[in-house]
Amino acid sequence: MRRRLSWVSGLIALIGVALPVWSQADRDVAVALPHYVARQEQVPKGAEYVLADGSIYIAGNDLVAPLLERIDAIFAAKHPVFKFKTDLISSGVAVAGVSSGKSAFGPTGRDVTPFEKEAFSSRFGYEVTDVLVGWDNNPDVDHYPPFGKFPPGVWVNAKNPVPAISMEQLAGILLTGSAKGDIKRWSEIKFHEAPVGNNGADYAKREIHIYMPTLHGLPVVATTRDRLGEGLAWSPRVEYLPLLEDVINAVANDPFGIGLAGWFPTDEGWDRSNALMSQVRLLPLQIDADAKVSHGGQGDLYPLAGGIHFLINRKPGAPLEPWIKEYMELILSKEGQDILSDLTKTDGFLPLDPADVAKERAKLD
Repeated sequence: MRRRLSWVSGLIALIGVALPVWSQADRDVAVALPHYVARQEQVPKGAEYVLADGSIYIAGNDLVAPLLERIDAIFAAKHPVFKFKTDLISSGVAVAGVSSGKSAFGPTGRDVTPFEKEAFSSRFGYEVTDVLVGWDNNPDVDHYPPFGKFPPGVWVNAKNPVPAISMEQLAGILLTGSAKGDIKRWSEIKFHEAPVGNNGADYAKREIHIYMPTLHGLPVVATTRDRLGEGLAWSPRVEYLPLLEDVINAVANDPFGIGLAGWFPTDEGWDRSNALMSQVRLLPLQIDADAKVSHGGQGDLYPLAGGIHFLINRKPGAPLEPWIKEYMELILSKEGQDILSDLTKTDGFLPLDPADVAKERAKLD
């Protein structure tokens, strides 16, 4: 759970603050998002997710509470017969709620792992409908440790001279068998047409030391591998460590290390992470060599940021329940996406690229 920050000095420079990927003017000009249009809807009778008092039950991730509160308020204002009861605990609860039928849908604050999707499909014989509505792009200036958690990110030692790498280069480092081949030494990293070794002193001579958490089913591990190269294996050079904090500690003590970590620290690890922050830095990433570099700051979409997803149990060929379709159309409307923009500063959320909204709305038909 996020808690408010009492200090940020020094760390703002660590992460950097960039302009939003899409300003509101860009969103209005680039693609005209559809406006929300309310219809006549009724609370479904006999649905497992309808409680005894007629409330719609929703189980999901606690981080998306600010979004749900505003969406629920708009929907209920248009449909006074609808009221909602939410238990927002974790993304795992969102998956379990949909699988059990007890939750109308499952809002998550991260990408859903292949293991979670397989658990659903093994029970129902078809895939869960997964609708992406926005991004949870923390870290932001209000949610650094010790009063907040970092989402998926790649970390290097503070002494590391590499300014940024592409997702393709990251795949070459962390995976084996990627399209451009495995990257084993820092001298193989090129940025602005020059190997990092030209200005990196000993970095040109040294191997890259990779650190990751042990649990392969951990969301940051499972979802990142699919983003980098679905079906490829992690590099055999990875050193696995028990905890996310151990990964950060290893990078802090290894100038030639790189670590994959996310949603850390655990509730018991605030002090330890606080002490390590001055010894590591988030490595800026870019989608490809021609894309802008993201420093993962406020409003600056980091390529490994977690998606805000809504999971829905929908049989193949069957229409969505009318009220659920309208609810999702609200989130994927101009009004809904504007709410995500409003929450960028306070919660690190970002709306979808306007061109992608139509792709997600198509899943509702």
